[in-house]
Amino acid sequence: MTFTVKSLNNFEYLFLEKIHIIDKKYVLNEQINILLNVQVSGGMDSMCLLNSLIKIAHSKHFKPNNKFIIIVQHFNHQMRGIESDLDSQFVVNFCLKNGISVYVENFNDYKINLTGKNFQQVARNWRKKKAIELSEELSKQLNCKKYFILTAHHARDHVETILMHLIRGCSLDGLIGIKEFDEDEIYFRPFAEISFSLLQKYCNEEKIKYRLDSSNESDKYDRNYIRHNIIPHLSNLNHSYEKAFVSLSNDVANVLAMQKEKNLTNSIEKKWHLDAFSVNEIYMYLIEKNKELKRVLTRNAAMNLLHEIKIFKKSNFLQKDINLAQGWIVQLNKINNNIDIEVMQKNFMK
Repeated sequence: MTFTVKSLNNFEYLFLEKIHIIDKKYVLNEQINILLNVQVSGGMDSMCLLNSLIKIAHSKHFKPNNKFIIIVQHFNHQMRGIESDLDSQFVVNFCLKNGISVYVENFNDYKINLTGKNFQQVARNWRKKKAIELSEELSKQLNCKKYFILTAHHARDHVETILMHLIRGCSLDGLIGIKEFDEDEIYFRPFAEISFSLLQKYCNEEKIKYRLDSSNESDKYDRNYIRHNIIPHLSNLNHSYEKAFVSLSNDVANVLAMQKEKNLTNSIEKKWHLDAFSVNEIYMYLIEKNKELKRVLTRNAAMNLLHEIKIFKKSNFLQKDINLAQGWIVQLNKINNNIDIEVMQKNFMK
């Protein structure tokens, strides 16, 4: 696809704004590559995601500071015979037509006896593992400093998830449901607060072609049962039920975030000095500074850091840099006999 899209509709423009927010977050001294790994099943939701992203990428309004590289990843669970293979072929043909690199993953473990195992959970873990593996591999090959895995989860999915959590029993965390970004800022769900009806409207207006999954018609799985038998009643009671659930989840997330910050503050006030922190406390303190540290910060690294902090406190130095894995640096600064910590990455240092 080489043409330029002159205009975007409101649905696409909202999506464009989300991409721009990501772009602005990584404004550095030089342009960087950002990989967008779009998870596409071939169904309506994911085809709307891919179609809208393609239009945005070719829009005259899309003028990013960084370079976005779009690829598609499709998972063939091979559970519906020829229907599953036709889904794969549909996605591959669409990507070839639009000049997008596509990677097909075939799930062969269905042949293994899954008695006593939750197939959906097994498949979900497999998809996540494969998505992260492919994203990290391509990020190295294409010199991408950051990657996002995009899924087409929308507000109705969010409601279904919360209901499943409630039915099975959950803490307050279970009421958060599906967020636009996960804690590691790897998974990006731009439709997280978009209603299913709005998605359907967009699909119809844009005449987007997609595949139907016959397994979605069965009540065998909990999510399908909730979708077919409970969601319609919620919709009858309140047409804006999705918005109500999203609002509830945002409130719960804010309360939990404030509680976490309060606990951390209390811990700091109690200890007064970082050198008196436990290994777990220094780990949580650094993760709060930058959630991406979860990928590189080990218990041993936290223990070594505590040791370095104690030595630094007794020294005459006012600043010290401590190297972690993958180019991360912990900078210690002595201010009025207290120690302040900053975390940064070598590639992003100005």
